[in-house]
Amino acid sequence: MSFLSDEESASLRLARMSLHIVGGDDEFEPQPELRVEHDDFLLQILREIASDGVYRFAENSTTRTTIESIATRRIGFQEGAQALARDFCRLHRGPTKDGAFFVFELGVAEDGVNIYALVKYDYSQALEIVHREGTPGLRRIVEAFVGNKTAIQKSALVRTCSGVAESALSTRDRMGRPSPVLTDFFREYLQVVRDRNDEELTRDVKEAVRMALTDNREFLPRGGLATCVARANNVLRDAQEINEQVIRNAVWIGAGQPAGDEEKSRFDNSVDRLVRKKKLTGVAFAPAASILPRNFRRSITTQEGVKLIYNTALEGQVVVEQTLPDGRTQFVVTTESFTDDVNSDRAGRSA
Repeated sequence: MSFLSDEESASLRLARMSLHIVGGDDEFEPQPELRVEHDDFLLQILREIASDGVYRFAENSTTRTTIESIATRRIGFQEGAQALARDFCRLHRGPTKDGAFFVFELGVAEDGVNIYALVKYDYSQALEIVHREGTPGLRRIVEAFVGNKTAIQKSALVRTCSGVAESALSTRDRMGRPSPVLTDFFREYLQVVRDRNDEELTRDVKEAVRMALTDNREFLPRGGLATCVARANNVLRDAQEINEQVIRNAVWIGAGQPAGDEEKSRFDNSVDRLVRKKKLTGVAFAPAASILPRNFRRSITTQEGVKLIYNTALEGQVVVEQTLPDGRTQFVVTTESFTDDVNSDRAGRSA
C-alpha cells in the first residue's frame, strides 16, 4: 500500500490549516490559524505528494512529539503549528529560499486517525506580502500555493493513531540529491533516519519487475521469462533515477514492447499492484549498481571438457550453480527450447 491507503485518500478532509513565513532577517512572527478554503485543490496537492516512506522518526524527535501533542489536544492546533513553524524557521539558514511553511491537519474515515502535513513552499514575495498587507496577505499566499504546486520544496506527511505518531513518514525534498535523500537541514528538522537504503529499494524494484513479467508470462515473446527479466533489468540499471514510470517502462521493454491494449493493460495493472505492495509509490532513487551489475559473457570449461557459455544476466534464473554434498559443482540449465547441433569426428575430418 502507498502511504495513504485508497480508503484514506478517498475520505481525506481538510480540518485545520496554518501558514507562517520562513526566511528573511526579521524575528519569527507567529500567525493565527487560517480559515480552511480551497479544500478540493489543497487535498489534491496533498494526495500527490503522499509518497511511500523511506525515512522513520528517530527515537527522540521533537517534531514528532509536537505533532502528538496536537493530535491528543495537549496543546491547541494553533499553538502546535506555531511551534512547528518556529522550529523550522530557526533551522532555516544558508542557501535555503524564503517562502511559506504550511501545517495541515487532515481527517479520514477511520476514527482516531489523523494525517498531519508539513509543507515548505518557495514563494519569494511571501515576506513582502505579509509586511505590506499583514495577516490578510496570507490569503494571497494560499492562493499562490494552490495555483503553483510545482514550487513545493519540502514536504512531510505523518499519520497519528489515537494520538501516537507512526514511526514511518512520507517525505520529499526537492533539494535532496540524489533523491530520495533529504538535505541535512530538513533531516535535522524532522529528526529522522533512513529506513530503506538504495540497495534495498533497488532489490524491491527488481523483484517487482520480475513478478510483473511472471504474472503475465503468457504474453511474453519467444526467449522466455529469463531473457525478458534481463532486458528489463538493463533498463533499470541504465536509468538515472528509478521511479514508477521507469518501472513501468522496464516491464514494457522487458516484455518485448507489446502493442496490444489488453497486454499493456495487464502489465500496467501488475506494476501498479506490485508498486503498492513493495511500498514504492511516489518514491524516486538512484539505482544501486551492486544489485543491478553490468552483464558479462561467462565461459566455463569443466574438468571433463564440457564448455558452458552464457550471459551473467541469466545466472540464478536459466543457469543455476549448485554445490553437491560431495563437494562437486553442478550447473542446472533450464530452457523452453534448444538446438541440438552434433558435430561428429567424421564430420570434423571431412571439413
